[in-house]
Amino acid sequence: MNTTKNIFFLLSLALSGGMAEAQEIAKSLTNTVWKQQGYDRVLAIKDSAFSYYNINSVTCKPLAEGIFNGRFRVISSAKRKLVLNPGGIVNYNFTPLDSLPSKCIREVKDLSYPKNFQVFWETFNDNYAFFKERNIDWKAIYDQYHPMVQNAKTDKEFAAILKEIIGKLKDGHIRLDLPDALKDQPAPVSAASGSVHTRQILLSDLKNTYGKGLKSYNGGVLQWGFLKNGKTGYILMTDMNNFADYVPENQQNSKEFRALYDKISESKTPQKMFDDEIAGAAKMMDQVLHDLEGTSSVVIDLRFNGGGYETVALKLLSYFVPSDKNVLSVRAKMGSGFTPKQNYTLHPAQKTYSKPVYLLLGPNTASAAEIFALGALDYPHITRIGSRTSGIFSEILWKELPNGWEFSLSNEIYTDKRGKIYEGTGIPVTIEMDYPRKYPDFNNSFYPAGIFKDKTLDKVLELEKLKK
Repeated sequence: MNTTKNIFFLLSLALSGGMAEAQEIAKSLTNTVWKQQGYDRVLAIKDSAFSYYNINSVTCKPLAEGIFNGRFRVISSAKRKLVLNPGGIVNYNFTPLDSLPSKCIREVKDLSYPKNFQVFWETFNDNYAFFKERNIDWKAIYDQYHPMVQNAKTDKEFAAILKEIIGKLKDGHIRLDLPDALKDQPAPVSAASGSVHTRQILLSDLKNTYGKGLKSYNGGVLQWGFLKNGKTGYILMTDMNNFADYVPENQQNSKEFRALYDKISESKTPQKMFDDEIAGAAKMMDQVLHDLEGTSSVVIDLRFNGGGYETVALKLLSYFVPSDKNVLSVRAKMGSGFTPKQNYTLHPAQKTYSKPVYLLLGPNTASAAEIFALGALDYPHITRIGSRTSGIFSEILWKELPNGWEFSLSNEIYTDKRGKIYEGTGIPVTIEMDYPRKYPDFNNSFYPAGIFKDKTLDKVLELEKLKK
């Protein structure tokens, strides 16, 4: 497992509270082995430590290990069922195993293309949740590509087959992490295709054209101020992570910020890093609401937000809702069935914004940013403007082939409180702006005078209702 995935996974295991209770319960679980439902992972607990494995029909590969206390919060523990929370809004369900599978002890490696393809296909068959939504006949995929795999002679040919299959699914959370020698080199983008309009340049142009008195936190993860032509507040959220208050204010927007932030973050325990994300989001939203107290309405711009932590997203949303509501449900694919459905109730923050909210969405609004939009659906004072979101909500579930190649898929199904799934289609808007779905067309749409001109036009921020 590469370092980036390992850090992300350890962060996802962080939790808050219950230290003494977790330690006491962990003692009763010592020397037990459990299989996780819907994720095909095995958890072994010995003394105060845990080992976590990815398992398939051929191999069992170590995923993470450490001290149990602080990695999981025990929700319930019984002889035939264990429920743990890894720090997010989704609880993990486990059933007992008599012992650690032998393949977890003895390394099994199989480099044959047919066997690796079989594991790839079986993993998606058991864990991928959206064949129907993405109009895919997975059995037909097997029938089409299995003969090609049997005839493959090189790693490059086999990798090309897997990449072609992944391309058919059109899911931004599906990735194939290949050895460097097999990775495609990014094709150069010509100026004629709009490469001059990077995300950074576009955001700068929009803020200079429409913003007034904008403040920035942590390299721009959160920016806020006013629109120039009225009493409307403007809040730009570009990520749903990196909210921890690690770097002094005078260095938060410097060139050194990222190196400083990462150095401090890497020195923290996973539990502490997760807690710091939530605490940082809460601290900043208290300041944002104080600064925007005199506004008549507020714009929240998520059009350039590709996601992060769902807990951060829902924490941010809690500052803009007036009441408790069951806003979403989540469950995971498990073979031919699903794990138990879990409902999530959103609770307002202690101090909230009570005036009209305009939520800006687009094709680049993805993952945890979409969970923010999903949670906002049932609050009538929040008006959605722009175009439908990307349509990728699930956690990225990383798996590994017997040959060591890693890949990811979407196994969690998020729905609104009525059970409607938005995977593939995205969260719809109330006021449609017909944004292009692809880059760089989306970025270029803000430059009606041509890609080499400086003039920008944001069709949303030009709306009269946002200027009052």
